[in-house]
Amino acid sequence: MKNIQQRVLAILLSSACLGAVAAPGEGGMPPPGPRPDMGAHGPHARGPAFGHGVDLTDAQEDKVFAIMHAQEPKRREHTRTLHNSQEALRALGNAEQFDDARASSLAQAAGNALAALALLEARTDAQVRAVLTPEQRKQSADNRPRHQPRP
Repeated sequence: MKNIQQRVLAILLSSACLGAVAAPGEGGMPPPGPRPDMGAHGPHARGPAFGHGVDLTDAQEDKVFAIMHAQEPKRREHTRTLHNSQEALRALGNAEQFDDARASSLAQAAGNALAALALLEARTDAQVRAVLTPEQRKQSADNRPRHQPRP
């Protein structure tokens, strides 16, 4: 029973990934490539997540730089894994013969890479916020852009 549930989950996940990859820009999925609100290499390419308008001391800037620099190899590795898995899924979806086991494995790898990126992002944000003083944290919260609810 557990094997069947895992197989169904893998098929659903691979179908969802193939659908999102096969039709970028449709159905609410952004097209591939850098987003206009991010730098060319991800959300931290233009600076840490605490936003603009927070004045840091030189020591704080050095600490934030060290945090961001330390996470970069891991971010690159997970991003590369995600990209390669998605590319392979796309190719598999266009292949003459669809290999369900391979698709499931690729979808699992893509999901794991995406989860690792989200966790790395949260850890990095927490480490950066720990460098800020309480006043700077409040200033950061006040300056954070407010997202409009989706229709």
